[in-house]
Amino acid sequence: MADKDAVIAKVHRLLKPGGLFVSSTVCLGDGLSFFKVIGPIGLFFGELPLLRVFTADDLADNLVRRGFEIDYRWKPGKRKELFMIARKTG
Repeated sequence: MADKDAVIAKVHRLLKPGGLFVSSTVCLGDGLSFFKVIGPIGLFFGELPLLRVFTADDLADNLVRRGFEIDYRWKPGKRKELFMIARKTG
C-alpha cells in the first residue's frame, strides 16, 4: 500500500469503539531492511511492486498513536509475517 498511515486512519474511522483490526503483515524492516535500497530499484525497472520498509514495532506504534490498543501480537520468526489484533479504543 502506498500510505499505511492513511489506511490505518481509515480503518479507525470505519470501526466502532471496541472493533477489531486484524493484520497479517510482512515487516521488511525486521531482518530484510536491504529492501530499502533494492525496492526503489526494482520498482523503477518494473520488477517489484511499491514496498514500504518498516518494523513490527513501527506498525504497533502507528496503531497505538491512531487510537488502537494491541490485543495480540505474534511473529513466529525474524523473517516471518507479523500477526496482530488491535482494538479501537474509545
